[in-house]
Amino acid sequence: MEGPRIQVVVRIRPLSAREIRKNHYEIIEVTSPCDLVVKEEKLKVDLTKYLEGHNFTFDQVFNKETTNQDIYLTCVQPLISAAFDRMKITCFAYGQTGSGKTYTMMGEKTIPGLYIMAAEDVFKILSKSHTSLKIFVSFYEIYCGKLHDLLNERQQLFAREDAKQNVNIIGLKEWSVNNVDDIMKVIDFGLSVRMTGVTGANDESSRSHAVLQISLKAANKLHGKISFIDLAGSERGADTIDNTKQTRIDGAEINKSLLALKECIRALDQEKSHTPFRGSILTQVLKDSFVGRCKTVMIANISPASNNCEHTLNTLRYADRVKELKKINKPQRREDALADALMLPRQPSNTVRQMKPANSPVSQANFVPAVPLNHNVSSKTPPPKAVEKFLSPNWMAKSEKDLMEMSEGHEKLINLILTEEEELIASHRQHIDNMVGIIKDEMGILHEVDQPGSDVDEYATALRSMLEQQILCITEIKNKLENFTSHLRTEEEMSRKFYKLQSEILDLHDN
Repeated sequence: MEGPRIQVVVRIRPLSAREIRKNHYEIIEVTSPCDLVVKEEKLKVDLTKYLEGHNFTFDQVFNKETTNQDIYLTCVQPLISAAFDRMKITCFAYGQTGSGKTYTMMGEKTIPGLYIMAAEDVFKILSKSHTSLKIFVSFYEIYCGKLHDLLNERQQLFAREDAKQNVNIIGLKEWSVNNVDDIMKVIDFGLSVRMTGVTGANDESSRSHAVLQISLKAANKLHGKISFIDLAGSERGADTIDNTKQTRIDGAEINKSLLALKECIRALDQEKSHTPFRGSILTQVLKDSFVGRCKTVMIANISPASNNCEHTLNTLRYADRVKELKKINKPQRREDALADALMLPRQPSNTVRQMKPANSPVSQANFVPAVPLNHNVSSKTPPPKAVEKFLSPNWMAKSEKDLMEMSEGHEKLINLILTEEEELIASHRQHIDNMVGIIKDEMGILHEVDQPGSDVDEYATALRSMLEQQILCITEIKNKLENFTSHLRTEEEMSRKFYKLQSEILDLHDN
C-alpha cells in the first residue's frame, strides 16, 4: 500500500453551549485544507490588546462542520483494507480534556464513532473475501506505567520481551467476536472500568491510555491488526494551583509516555534505523505498530474557544513536532521552544476513582503473585544529585536554561518515586505473607507450650526468634516507607519552587 506511513490531522470541534453562554469566542481560522492559524490575544507593556498569529501545517485540517464519518472516510477507512493485507494499523486520538477525543472515537447514540465504523468495515471485508480469518478483541489501559486488562476486572498485566525481541503482554485476554454488536459490548464494558478522574474541564476525564486492538487471525496466527489508542488528556501542571503529589506523579508518567510516543512516530515517519520504543510502557507494548509493515494516523483534537488557547497551542505544537512537516522561513519561536521543553510536571486530575459495573460478563483471571524480595534492610537512597542543588535556598533560576534544567531534575525525581512506589507495594505484600507465616508458627508454639511436659526454654527461644524476624521485616518496610515519603516531601517542595520560578520567568518575558 503506497502513501505516507504516518498521517497527522487536526480536528476542530464547535464551540459548546457553555462556552457560548460565557461569551468565549473562536480563535482558530482554517486557511487551507492543510493549514490553520491560532489567534492568541496578548497584552503590550501599555496594556493594549493585540492578536498574535500562530501558523501550523498538517496533512489535513478538519473544521467544525466535519463529521465523524468524514474523518473516517478520509483517514481511517483506506487503512482498514491494509490490515487484511498483513499490515499493522494504528489510530491515535490526542488532545486536552473536553476537546472531542471520546466523541471522535466512540461517537454518541445516533452518531457512530471511528470504533464502530471500523468494526462494520472489518466484518464487511471479512464476509466478502476473508472467510477463513477470525476476529479477536483485546482492551487494556496504561495507568501510571502499569498495564491493566479492562476485560478482566482490571487485572495487572506485564509486558515481556521474548528471545525474538517480540513484546508479549502476559495475561492479556483476547475475546472472539462474530459481529459488530459483540465488539460494542466489549468496548462498553471496558470503558466502564477504565480509570477516570475529575478535572476542571471534565467530570469524567480519562486518566489513562486506553488501547483497543482488533486482531485478524488465521489458524491462531496473527494476520493483521488494528489498534485504536485513546490517549489521556493533556493538561499542564500550571493549569491549577491545588496540585497533589499523586496528580503530579500520575501526570509525569503520562507526559513521559507522550514524549516517547512522539519520538517513535517521528522515527517511523523519517524511516530511521532505530525506533526508541523502550522509552515508555506505551511505546513498548505498541512496538509491532512501529516496525515492519505498518501505517499510523494521529488525530489531534482541539477546542476553538478563546479560554482554551494555551491548551490548543500545546496540542498543536505536540502534533507539529510529531510530523515536523517542512516549512519555508519559519524558525521556531523562543517561547514555543520553552513551552515544549517545560512539559513536566503536568496536571492530570485532582480526584482519581475507579468505576466498575455490578456484574462482569467476563471471567476472572488467575491472580499474579507478588515478586519475591530479599530481607536485607535497605539503606536510605538520597534524591538524585541533579535535584539537590535546586532545593538550596540560594539557588534561583535566572534563565530559561536553568528552568529547563530544573524540569529535567524533577523528572528524574519522579522516576525514582515511581520505582520506589512499586518496590514499597511489593514489599508490603511480601511483609503480609511473612507475618501470616510467623503468626501461624506462633500459634504452633503456643499450642505446644500448653501441652503437658512442654519445655518452656524451647518456647522462649522460639518466641525470641519469631519476634526478631518480625522486627527485621518491620524495619525493612519501615525504611522503605521513610525513604519513599522523604522523596515525596522533596518533590512537593521542588514542585512549589518550580511553579513559582516558572511564573516569574514567563512574566518577565511578557514584560
